[in-house]
Amino acid sequence: MRKSKFLKGLSSILIAASLLTGCGLGGSKDIKAVEDFGNSVTGLESLQIPEGVRIVALGEATHGNREFQQSKREVFQILNEKQGIKALIIEGDFGGCSLVNDYVQGGEGDTHELTTHLGYRLYRTADMEDLIKYMRQYNDSAADSEKIRFYGMDIQKGFDNKAVLEGFYDAVDAEKKADFTKNFEATIGTEDYVVPADKVEEINKFLDDVDADLTENKDAYVGKTDSDSYFRATLAVTALKHYVELNTGADYNRFRDDCMREIVKKVLEFEENEHGSELMLACHNGHMTKNQSSNYTFLGKDLYDELGSAYYAIGTDFYITNCNLPGSDGRIVKEFCSDDPLAFSMKDMDMKCGLIQFENVVPGTDLSSTISDKIPTGSLGEGYSTGMEYMKNSYQLKFPPKEMYDAMILYYEVTPTEIWTD
Repeated sequence: MRKSKFLKGLSSILIAASLLTGCGLGGSKDIKAVEDFGNSVTGLESLQIPEGVRIVALGEATHGNREFQQSKREVFQILNEKQGIKALIIEGDFGGCSLVNDYVQGGEGDTHELTTHLGYRLYRTADMEDLIKYMRQYNDSAADSEKIRFYGMDIQKGFDNKAVLEGFYDAVDAEKKADFTKNFEATIGTEDYVVPADKVEEINKFLDDVDADLTENKDAYVGKTDSDSYFRATLAVTALKHYVELNTGADYNRFRDDCMREIVKKVLEFEENEHGSELMLACHNGHMTKNQSSNYTFLGKDLYDELGSAYYAIGTDFYITNCNLPGSDGRIVKEFCSDDPLAFSMKDMDMKCGLIQFENVVPGTDLSSTISDKIPTGSLGEGYSTGMEYMKNSYQLKFPPKEMYDAMILYYEVTPTEIWTD
């Protein structure tokens, strides 16, 4: 009884607060379209990346909407066809995405099953499968010098990195493969996400030995495989070392973003030197903004601080989302409104989404003022609580878009992802 009264009282307070602050599921009553919005918004096909850019980062405002998953393929296809960018790295498991890349390069595999290796259940969708299919179909008819490549940058899982290294050793030295598997299972174990705390020293020695073997035998191993396979094997060891530390006491958020930055930088350097390609990065907006829009994510700001204008950030936003989120009893779909006047301005536009590149916005216009002001934008990750429905600051950011991004892709309304359950 006491709990019931407490919850009713809390609910009343939250609702009252939402009325006083203009919060709640509905949009702001004061919102209006940006006056000259239509003069600057274009379709995605007009995307043009400035000279000197080395990383094009594409964000997603939520992890639970189809349109943001679809944008990975749409933007990468444009960057590939118009600007020759041949490499895509996503917020996904490094080892698992390397297994997907094996298929993209012509290997065997089932695209439905391959989505299980991307790193998260939220990627088990037809839209992510479509990305894999597109990359494979493109490569099937592309010359070797024109083939595209797929990477992941995350280090939260370990066992697909094991598979990458087993595949590599199988190609270069079958006896070493058997030794690797035996030692891996004797130290790290046979269950993902579980690292024996009492074996950390032994695990690190094992991984250092693997690293040393790869370094000492580089020429021979590259001769039996190729530079791409060797590079991925070395990064799989790096990812495993990070996985072990992440699961044995590291400062989770800071350490994770530091590790992802390290992998992104190594992939960028390899792609530039080996294939003459820039890199497209795809992840949540929170990870890729130039100004560190979240207290828990650092990747974008760190890359921007190091690369400057060679880091080009494209954010995304919605006005209304019906978002697929994790609930206490499985996935749920909840509606939220961002109150973003830029996304609201898409309401009467005759296009699925609109692109604004800030360098093309005319100074002194209403649009120029809007992208320079602290306006609300939407941001939903892999988390949900009832209180979010009454506290918009739990799913809204308030920064000038120009501080976060160089461009934005805007949607009036976005639809929930459809995650496979098999």
